[in-house]
Amino acid sequence: MSIVPRSSTLLGVSVVRPESLTGSLELVATPPRHSASLLSGLVLVVVVGLGTLPRGHFLVAVYAVSFWHYYLYALAYGLGAVPLGVLKRDAIAMKAVSLTALAAAYLAAPIDGRSVAVVGGGFLLNALGARALGADRTYYGHEVAGLPQWRSKAFPYSWISHPMLVGNIAAFGGTLINADFRREWWPLAGAHVAMNGGLLVMELSVTPRRRERLRAWAGQVGAAALRAPLRSGLYVAGSGAALGVAAGFAASSPTDVLLGAAIGAGVAAHAAVIAISYSMPAVPRAAQGGARRHDLPC
Repeated sequence: MSIVPRSSTLLGVSVVRPESLTGSLELVATPPRHSASLLSGLVLVVVVGLGTLPRGHFLVAVYAVSFWHYYLYALAYGLGAVPLGVLKRDAIAMKAVSLTALAAAYLAAPIDGRSVAVVGGGFLLNALGARALGADRTYYGHEVAGLPQWRSKAFPYSWISHPMLVGNIAAFGGTLINADFRREWWPLAGAHVAMNGGLLVMELSVTPRRRERLRAWAGQVGAAALRAPLRSGLYVAGSGAALGVAAGFAASSPTDVLLGAAIGAGVAAHAAVIAISYSMPAVPRAAQGGARRHDLPC
């Protein structure tokens, strides 16, 4: 995402308006903060892997890392307050982790030809849709970076309105044709199908005006959390640990209780880091009393 400052010409000299300089400085200040979203995700993946796989908790590992990219999509689309490059980087990384986890579970089951055909066809439809749109628009370039509105008329958009989401729904649903995979992993595949359906509803229901309200609210919440970072961090991690402990007790093992607390705290902390990272660019504009945005038009 690039920012072109508003300027005026006075006696042949280009003068940058102060409000546009503020927007440019915001962009300059964001890269270090936005590195935290990717770093915390990678740390979470490592912690989950080291904590679960040696103990044989493959199911816990898969569920803990499978759905983060949907969270990123929802925050980016709903708030439009993250640089497009950051969204693309984070989403590609976390989706790669998610698909790797799914593949590990799916390929562990005996091969079912019909299931493989549907899964392959679904992901192919998704890939064709992404190719028709291009990488920037695939990752919500209009909503996040203010790219001009544009509707593709190329295949598969000439045939179906939302080929990427429909392709994903078909692919994840296709895994359920495999009876052996379905017996153990139907909640995982069902959750993926539901998440893609939720993204479709989001794209149809979140209007620019609603995005403005969500952005202002998220900026206020993020600013409040950063005013007391230690207290906020302890509250978030403690809440996640409590949920993890409950899950560990359900497994009836003292080791699982400690593991659940650690993973729960990590999951909650990662979710909070992403939420702040994806919403905080809105805070300076909110503090200016609702000044007009000209770096992220929607």
